[in-house]
Amino acid sequence: MGTRTSTVSRKNVTVINFARSHAQSRVSIDFLYIFSEILIPGREKVEWKSK
Repeated sequence: MGTRTSTVSRKNVTVINFARSHAQSRVSIDFLYIFSEILIPGREKVEWKSK
């Protein structure tokens, strides 16, 4: 019984770690998107000025 609960808790820990790493990757993707959004509008502003 004791070993079973330890394996279940280990599974929960792996799931939590996976969720954390997935959340971190989501954050980095959002950061890259925001970063590109900051860079690209600068180019669009230049094009808009040239019109």
